[in-house]
Amino acid sequence: MDNRAVLNDISNASKASLHEKGLTSVAHPANVRITRQAAARQRALLLQQEGGGRRPDSGGMEPMIMDAAAVDFDQLSARDPQACQHYVRDIFSYLRDLELEHRVSPQFMQSQRDINATMRSILIDWLVEVAEEYRLVPETLYLAVNYIDRFLAHVPVNRSKLQLVGVACMLIASKYEEIHPPAVDEFVYISDNTYEREEILHMEGMILNRLQFQLSIATTRVFLNRFIKVAKVGECDQTTEKLSEYLCELTLQEYAFVKYRPSEIAAAALRLALHTMRLPSWSALLQEVSGYPSEKLQSCVAEMFVVFRKAETNHLQAVREKYAHSKFLCVSTLTPPDMTPLVA
Repeated sequence: MDNRAVLNDISNASKASLHEKGLTSVAHPANVRITRQAAARQRALLLQQEGGGRRPDSGGMEPMIMDAAAVDFDQLSARDPQACQHYVRDIFSYLRDLELEHRVSPQFMQSQRDINATMRSILIDWLVEVAEEYRLVPETLYLAVNYIDRFLAHVPVNRSKLQLVGVACMLIASKYEEIHPPAVDEFVYISDNTYEREEILHMEGMILNRLQFQLSIATTRVFLNRFIKVAKVGECDQTTEKLSEYLCELTLQEYAFVKYRPSEIAAAALRLALHTMRLPSWSALLQEVSGYPSEKLQSCVAEMFVVFRKAETNHLQAVREKYAHSKFLCVSTLTPPDMTPLVA
């Protein structure tokens, strides 16, 4: 089997298997001033309800900074049993330890002789389309990428089998995360019958054994959900939330971001998104909950800023086309800022 042909299948399988997606010219969201006013009203109402009718007094300062610092953030979710208000901090303390436990070496691709970082990017770009085709939850994609990297860090893979590794990792992630995961035959179809059912199942077993069945990990998306919840105490709106998600997914294809912790990528994405929307980019509460002061995020934010600006001209367009849809508020059509946020 020709190796180049197989790699071509990775980047072009969507032509036969996936629905076509097109970028349309979409107007930019409502101006930032109106968005901030609406978010401020929502914040005031929330704090008024939680504080027994007391309206927040800004005292001439930014309301988000004063009130957020004075309120125990997790108390705002006391009535939501799924928020695990009593031990959510312990959960995320454990996840911080877990993200270190399952990190891979930033140089792991050097041990591969037949594949490189570009091929990895092509594979992940295709998996983004697969996840969209089968309407998989975002966490499934993040899990699959983590399994791919951890497997490649220990096992040399021929380029003709790289797509097979990706398919098998997506299958494992789907079984772990989805209520109704796609069947094995669906993955045979989506890979344009490049691999047989038995090959996918065999690779699945190899990957599970290599990972020692350690499938519970702390992904960027888990931390991002937590940080966005904190940001919504302030002026973060839905557009900023979707933009943060977009920035995080852009980094999945970038091998250079392997060196950063998932929590660091999540914090950097939110900081850059807030800056893009001209909102206060890093509050005292965000720093406390995330554990990252703004200066510690500068390196990651700077690299993410470069990826953000070049996304329009990147030849891998799956993530950008995905977030150009109205259900994601067309955030990939937003114009990146001229410069990164300054350190306070």
